[in-house]
Amino acid sequence: MTHAYATAILTRPAGRNTALVRALGQRGWFVLECPALEIQSVPSLPAGVLPRPEAFDLVVFVSRAAVAGYKRQLPENFVWPRQVQTACMGPVTAGAVQRAFGADLAVLHPEGAASQDSEALWPLILAEPALPRRVLILRGQDGREWLSEKLAALGIAVTVQQTYQREIASWPEPLCLSLRVQAAAEGHAVWLLTSAHGVEAIVQKLAELKLLPWFERSAFIFTHERLRPVLGKALGRELGQLCHAVASPEDEAIVLCFDQIVSQLKQT
Repeated sequence: MTHAYATAILTRPAGRNTALVRALGQRGWFVLECPALEIQSVPSLPAGVLPRPEAFDLVVFVSRAAVAGYKRQLPENFVWPRQVQTACMGPVTAGAVQRAFGADLAVLHPEGAASQDSEALWPLILAEPALPRRVLILRGQDGREWLSEKLAALGIAVTVQQTYQREIASWPEPLCLSLRVQAAAEGHAVWLLTSAHGVEAIVQKLAELKLLPWFERSAFIFTHERLRPVLGKALGRELGQLCHAVASPEDEAIVLCFDQIVSQLKQT
């Protein structure tokens, strides 16, 4: 059955939406992929310069991109040292760590529907039998400053390594045309927004296309509640009765959230 409000717009990077596109299509959604960001590699570091896992007690991967980027930076067929603890912000990234470095590797992370962020990971780190002395945080060009500061405040030596680069994505003209057609027809859309950098990039791209008024009348699914004020800041105004929902980052939870938001839309 086709939904009355049937346009789902996915803003995760290209290649991250295949299963979600299929699942939403089976439920009657018309789906557009509008990647907010492109994930690019960063230059490899010379041997002896790249921070290696064995020099640390804990290695924190902030995202799947951090996993893939670090794996590219390490020597081919690198074997993860089992005495080095790994951690991340949620089960999706934990799965990526295990696929990259070993299915039996234990990964410390918040479970299930818990908030999947630094704040949720922090008490898990504190609950470990011993605090790490040296921590490596793998990220893009910025981010996770809060976690770095909390660790440093306990006297823990923190090293930050960039393993990928986020850039605002380029949209092909057919995609831009599809968005213009939706806007001209006053089509209702539900946008999936998954990161602060992504929210800022989407607003910038739509401003260039002069589609922000239409965008502001949309509904939104956030993968964290804190993205709502990020959206308001990017738009330069307070958001009123915004039609939105919050889902954890797993595809199954996102699909359910898209279906649930239909009832909210029908009441507007």
